[in-house]
Amino acid sequence: MHHRKLKSQLKGFVFSLEATISLMLFLLMLTTLPAQQNSTLKELLIVQQENDLLRVWSTKETSVQEMIYDTNLLFGESGEVWVNDKQLSKAKIAKNTIASEGIILDNLLNEKKVKIIVSYD
Repeated sequence: MHHRKLKSQLKGFVFSLEATISLMLFLLMLTTLPAQQNSTLKELLIVQQENDLLRVWSTKETSVQEMIYDTNLLFGESGEVWVNDKQLSKAKIAKNTIASEGIILDNLLNEKKVKIIVSYD
């Protein structure tokens, strides 16, 4: 009886060793896969601010001057605004850029394609 108990413990060990080796191989394969670039908190904040501006502009009739002013107020020299593919303000050049785009309808349901681009390091 003691012999059976030892034999069953060995079978469990062999299975555990195989499971451990399989797990190690799986983890090794995962580490060799190319990593996706994760967004930083700074990037997420910029995207959120861009989308907030687009949302505010879509709730009321916003002039081009107001759009430029709001963008400069929020992003300083790092932000630029485009309306219907026409650049209204220019940002300083930086290493990275993030853009958000939306369609804004006026009171007569005319579309304005608005894009905000923010440069950052």
